[in-house]
Amino acid sequence: MNKKTVIGVTMAIVIAIVVFILFAREKPAEVAGSDEHQAKLVEITAVEPGKVERVSELSGALEAGEETAVAFEVSGRILEMRYKEGDRVNAGTILARVDATEYSLQLTRARTGVEKAQVGYQQALDHFDRMKQLNEAGAISQLDFENAQNRLKVAEEDLAEASQALGLLEQDKAVLTAPISGTVLAKMADQGQVTGAGTPVYKIGQISTLKTILPVPDHEITAWKPGQTVVLELYNQERQAQVTRVFPATNRGTGTIGVEVSVPNPDHDWFPGQIVLAGRAEIKDGIYVPAGAVINRGEEKPYVFLVFEGKASKRAVTIGELFGDKLEVTSGLNPDEMLVVKGAEKLFEGDDVEVPGGNGR
Repeated sequence: MNKKTVIGVTMAIVIAIVVFILFAREKPAEVAGSDEHQAKLVEITAVEPGKVERVSELSGALEAGEETAVAFEVSGRILEMRYKEGDRVNAGTILARVDATEYSLQLTRARTGVEKAQVGYQQALDHFDRMKQLNEAGAISQLDFENAQNRLKVAEEDLAEASQALGLLEQDKAVLTAPISGTVLAKMADQGQVTGAGTPVYKIGQISTLKTILPVPDHEITAWKPGQTVVLELYNQERQAQVTRVFPATNRGTGTIGVEVSVPNPDHDWFPGQIVLAGRAEIKDGIYVPAGAVINRGEEKPYVFLVFEGKASKRAVTIGELFGDKLEVTSGLNPDEMLVVKGAEKLFEGDDVEVPGGNGR
């Protein structure tokens, strides 16, 4: 075999090997390509507006509609405590008395001070009258007359201050009276006990109307408005209550906002301190989809897949609240669009899809 023949045979073998390799690589690619274009099986449903009911179940402790702590203005030993918890009193009713020995001494000193101030004022007035006559006759200097005027002015001020102090003390501070009509909620001292000025001995409340503060989750607070009706329940007894105030700040520890509600209590058969349950139902209109239909991955905006003419179409959406297994979609979807509810996680934009029963549009 000559040299040209050997070269020719070698080239033929190389070409055959290259062709074989290329053919072997092309076949799997074609098979793979056919798999990529295979339609993916999904389930769909038509987007429809709907309604959900949100029920708020909260609890709170009842409080008196109005209450005040009552204390003596002077210190002393309590001589009498006339009322106990649960008693009803009217504004001005005498509640208690105290032996205010120190107060009596202060009152005596104040009266003595007024008497001295009155004597001083009369002396200054008599002196001024004499100096005025002498001044008119030109018998004294202008400076002497002005000194007499100043002395009278100081005496007038001293008398006014002493009289004011006596007037305050002459109010019977040894007697404690009810500032409001209501019910004695707490008796905080006993007869014979020494009490200090300003230390509460009674707490009085008006319980014809009670109130409670409900801890509402901050994401629900926009649904609560003053004037709305809330149902309160206590031992299977229900009453209509009304929202009176929504507090302006969130409790950082609980993430809730206080909502104050008031409830009538004409028979005084509900009491401060009892725990009531509060229920409030709200019907909310919107578009609600199965939670599994919405894909939310990392920083990417939530999205869904819709089906148009047998192909998957990716659509960004804005989501709201979760109600059970339904997720609120506030924007991005329109009624009657065909939404993928199963199989969305394996889809890409433009994928061919197959729907059981062929209900894809």
